[in-house]
Amino acid sequence: MKMFTVKARARHGTNSLDLTIPVKLVKDLDIKEGDVFSVVAFKNDDGIDVLEYRRVFKIEKT
Repeated sequence: MKMFTVKARARHGTNSLDLTIPVKLVKDLDIKEGDVFSVVAFKNDDGIDVLEYRRVFKIEKT
Protein backbone atom coordinates (compact mmCIF):
# COMPACT_ATOMS: atom_id res chain seq x y z
CA MET A 1 0.00 0.00 0.00
CA LYS A 2 1.16 3.53 -0.75
CA MET A 3 2.72 5.61 2.04
CA PHE A 4 0.93 8.85 2.94
CA THR A 5 2.13 11.89 4.88
CA VAL A 6 -0.23 13.54 7.36
CA LYS A 7 0.09 16.52 9.69
CA ALA A 8 -0.90 16.57 13.36
CA ARG A 9 -3.43 19.32 14.01
CA ALA A 10 -4.55 20.89 17.28
CA ARG A 11 -8.04 20.13 18.48
CA HIS A 12 -9.79 23.19 19.90
CA GLY A 13 -10.27 23.11 23.67
CA THR A 14 -8.09 20.06 24.37
CA ASN A 15 -4.45 18.99 24.40
CA SER A 16 -5.07 16.06 22.04
CA LEU A 17 -4.12 16.18 18.35
CA ASP A 18 -5.90 14.92 15.25
CA LEU A 19 -4.33 13.04 12.34
CA THR A 20 -6.37 13.19 9.15
CA ILE A 21 -6.90 9.94 7.25
CA PRO A 22 -6.35 10.67 3.54
CA VAL A 23 -9.48 10.33 1.39
CA LYS A 24 -7.92 7.56 -0.75
CA LEU A 25 -7.53 5.39 2.35
CA VAL A 26 -11.03 6.31 3.56
CA LYS A 27 -12.47 5.14 0.25
CA ASP A 28 -10.21 2.13 -0.33
CA LEU A 29 -10.63 0.80 3.24
CA ASP A 30 -14.28 1.88 3.63
CA ILE A 31 -13.51 3.84 6.81
CA LYS A 32 -16.52 5.63 8.27
CA GLU A 33 -17.08 8.16 11.03
CA GLY A 34 -17.51 6.17 14.23
CA ASP A 35 -15.13 3.33 13.30
CA VAL A 36 -12.92 2.58 16.30
CA PHE A 37 -9.16 2.03 16.11
CA SER A 38 -6.62 0.87 18.67
CA VAL A 39 -3.18 2.48 18.48
CA VAL A 40 0.20 1.13 19.55
CA ALA A 41 3.15 3.51 19.81
CA PHE A 42 6.73 2.24 19.71
CA LYS A 43 10.21 2.96 18.38
CA ASN A 44 11.39 0.74 15.53
CA ASP A 45 14.90 -0.70 15.26
CA ASP A 46 16.12 2.57 13.72
CA GLY A 47 14.77 4.61 16.65
CA ILE A 48 11.90 6.07 14.61
CA ASP A 49 8.58 6.67 16.38
CA VAL A 50 5.85 4.47 14.88
CA LEU A 51 2.09 4.71 15.43
CA GLU A 52 0.30 1.53 14.38
CA TYR A 53 -3.49 1.73 14.03
CA ARG A 54 -5.84 -1.28 13.84
CA ARG A 55 -9.57 -1.05 13.26
CA VAL A 56 -11.30 -2.88 16.09
CA PHE A 57 -14.90 -1.87 15.31
CA LYS A 58 -16.47 -1.07 11.93
CA ILE A 59 -19.65 0.99 11.62
CA GLU A 60 -22.13 -0.58 9.22
CA LYS A 61 -24.04 2.40 7.80
CA THR A 62 -26.52 2.06 4.97
